Amino acid sequence: MARRAFLSLWSYPNVYTDEGRRGKGDGKELCDLLIVFGNDVLIFSDKHCEFIPHNDINVAWSRWYKRAVEKSARQLAGAEAWLNRFPDRVFLDCSCKIPLPIRLPDVSDRRVHLIAVTRGSSEHVKAYWGGGSSGSLMLDTQLVLSDHRTSPFRVGWILPNRRFVHVFDETTLDILLGELDTVSDFVAYLTQKHERLTKPGTHFLIPGEEELVALYLRSFNPVQSHHFLPEVPSDAFVVMREGDWTKLLASKPYQTRRRENAISYLWDELIEFQNQHIISGTASSLFGDASPAMYERVMRSMAEEDRLTRRTLGASIDRARSVNKKGKRFTRTVLCGQKGRRAYVIMSLPREPECGYEEYQKLRRGDLLLYSYGCKLRFQNVVEVVGIGFEPSKEDSFSVDYFLATFEQAPLDDDFAEEIRQRLADAEMWKPEQTKFQVLRKAPFPANLSIAERISGRLRSMFRRVFGDLL
Repeated sequence: MARRAFLSLWSYPNVYTDEGRRGKGDGKELCDLLIVFGNDVLIFSDKHCEFIPHNDINVAWSRWYKRAVEKSARQLAGAEAWLNRFPDRVFLDCSCKIPLPIRLPDVSDRRVHLIAVTRGSSEHVKAYWGGGSSGSLMLDTQLVLSDHRTSPFRVGWILPNRRFVHVFDETTLDILLGELDTVSDFVAYLTQKHERLTKPGTHFLIPGEEELVALYLRSFNPVQSHHFLPEVPSDAFVVMREGDWTKLLASKPYQTRRRENAISYLWDELIEFQNQHIISGTASSLFGDASPAMYERVMRSMAEEDRLTRRTLGASIDRARSVNKKGKRFTRTVLCGQKGRRAYVIMSLPREPECGYEEYQKLRRGDLLLYSYGCKLRFQNVVEVVGIGFEPSKEDSFSVDYFLATFEQAPLDDDFAEEIRQRLADAEMWKPEQTKFQVLRKAPFPANLSIAERISGRLRSMFRRVFGDLL
C-alpha cells in the first residue's frame, strides 16, 4: 500500500539501526516503514494486537491501548530521536550492511510525521458504540496521557509535551492510503490536520478519522488548487457529526472523481518504470551527473505532483503515446506549480525503419532538450523543466528519456536565446501560430454537467450571492 501511494524509491520497510550491535547479531528495528521524500520524513509503527475482552471495558481497553497505541508512540518517538542523532546509522537489513540509500534532510529542514498504525480493535469498537459505527477510533484532543485508560476507543495526546502522533486503525489506514495516494496529498493532509488540532485553546471530538478525511476532500480552494480543513475560532470545542464519509462515498461527484482519477495513474506508472531501473542499477545517464542522488532528484520532481495535477499529466502521456504518425513528433507542454514555475515537456517520436536505435535516441534527446529550452523562452517564469521522451506505444521496443533542466528566474542570455530561436526555427518547433494554450482549472469533483445545466448552475450561484439561500 505504501509503495502504491509513496512509490518504491522513497519507501523503506523494516529499517534497522546498529544500536547495541557489536560486530555480531542483528541490529535493532527502527520502525516498520520509513518514507523519505525531500524534506518530509514519515515514520510508521504498525502493531496488530489482539483485543482481549474483559467484564470491565476500561480494563480491556487499557491493556490493548498500552500494547497497540502507547507502545507504538514510544517507538516512533525513539525512532525520531535516533534519526536526529545518528542519521548515518540507518540500514535496510538486520545485519546492518546495507545503508539507507537516500540521504536524510538536515534536521533544521526536516518535517517529521509520526504515524501509529493499530490493528485489532475494529469489531470491538463497533460493538461498544453500536448504531452502525464504522469501527474506527475517535479523536478526542481533551485526552492527555493517562486519561486514555478510562476513555475507551478514543485517542488524543499520547506522548508527553503534546508531541503529535497520527493514529490510524485498520479502517482509516485503507481510506487514507486509498484517497490520498500521493506523497504530496498525504503529507498535505497530515500537515493541515496537525495545524488545526494543535491550535491553542481548541478541542476536537471527531467520531473517526474518515469523517475528517471527508471534510478535507470536500473543502477545496479553487484559486490555490488545494484541499484544506476549515479554520476554527480560538477557544472553540468542535464536535463533528458521524456519517459524512458514508454520504460522500454514495455521492455521484465522488464516483466521478474516481473515474477522473483513473488516467492519472499513468503518471505513477511512468515514475515507477524509471524507479525500478534506478533501484536495479540499469538506469543510464544522458550526460552530466550520473549519481543515484541526481536520478532521485529528477523522479522526485515528477512525484511531487498531487493527484489532481497527475490527471492532466497522465492524459498528456496517454495522448503522446497514442499519436504515431510517420516522421512526426508529438509534443505537449504542461505548466505546474505557483505561477507556472515548473514545466513538463512530454514528447513522443516514432523511429524511422532505416534509423538505428542509438541514432534514434540521440535524435530524440536532442529534440527534447531543444524544445525544453524553447519552453523557457516562451514562459520566462519557468525555473525548472522536466523533459520526458519516448516512442509511441505501437513501437516494438520501448525506452524513456528523463531529464531535469533548471534555470534562473531571469530570461536566458540574449546571445544564447537567439541561438535557441534559430535552432527552433530550423527544426520547426514552438511555432507561435501553431501553438494552442488552454487554462486548466482543477476540480476534485468534476460535475460532468451539460451546457444548459452549467448555465443554470451559474445563475443559481449568482442569485444566491444577491438574494441569499432562498432558492
